[in-house]
Amino acid sequence: MRRAYTFLLCPTVRQAVAFGMMLDDHRALYNAALQERRDAYRHPSKTRIRYGDQSAQVKDLRVGDHDQARWSFSSQQATLRRLERAFAGFFRRAKAGGVPGYPRFKGAGWFGTVQWPSDGDGCRWDSQPEHPTRTFVRLQGIGHVKVHQDRRVLGKVRTVSVKREGRRWYVILFCDDVPAQPLPPTGVVVGVDVGIASFLTTSNGEHEPNPTCLDRSAGRLAAAQRALSRTKRGSVRRRKAAARVGTISRRVARQRLDHTHKTARRRRGRRPLYLLALRGLRACRRGEPAHPGRVRLRAVRAYRGRGRERRRQHSSGRACPSG
Repeated sequence: MRRAYTFLLCPTVRQAVAFGMMLDDHRALYNAALQERRDAYRHPSKTRIRYGDQSAQVKDLRVGDHDQARWSFSSQQATLRRLERAFAGFFRRAKAGGVPGYPRFKGAGWFGTVQWPSDGDGCRWDSQPEHPTRTFVRLQGIGHVKVHQDRRVLGKVRTVSVKREGRRWYVILFCDDVPAQPLPPTGVVVGVDVGIASFLTTSNGEHEPNPTCLDRSAGRLAAAQRALSRTKRGSVRRRKAAARVGTISRRVARQRLDHTHKTARRRRGRRPLYLLALRGLRACRRGEPAHPGRVRLRAVRAYRGRGRERRRQHSSGRACPSG
């Protein structure tokens, strides 16, 4: 079983600056590789450059460019693979007759993730296991970064990613061989229809009201959006106003996700039932086959099992960014 774990990073001021430089250098590598592919295809020879060709050039690039040489070679290869997947999707959509969507150059606000394909190659999870209360992740070019770990990591860590959301930094661990913890079968099934008028409706006639997190933040969000609309494009004031809008929107998104988890846990703990998310209860009543809906409640049982493992490991009050 594979599972991803996301934890908040608590970098120092210097480490936060290094994170930003790391993203800029990887974004520059991505854009340079994209420009090389464009120029090669526009040449009369119509040369097609692949991942292997550009990966071999990175070694020579690291010799002459000290900015690129300080980062992990594996993370730079992962950035080139990201471009390779973008071109593979472009050719696949073009062949299928859909909207091709040619890969674009990444601006400063459109490149926020760096990945290390293997734990131990340029990165190391739990790099200081002897520390009694803290967990650290070591990243090449940055050092040992504190991690706000709120639950145990099961299985074997395969890949490590660092993601930026506003002023916050997160580490994402992709683990293999995670032991499954199935719940005992009850033999009872309840249909759940996720709608618009209410958050969900069960086949027993119970209704769950919609969350009010957006209503509570609507005034501040509207004021921040109006302030953003009055700024000039490319100005410092606009960048700050956009950051305020993003901070409020991300907080609402986290509140919605928290409401979903708490609702699933409360209904799962009320009585031993299996929840099945359906696109509509009318089809179930007519006897038609039910198709699972693409909603977050599909992870009710997995979240129930993770809830037993959730524990707070840290007691120190380190102030983390609130953006």
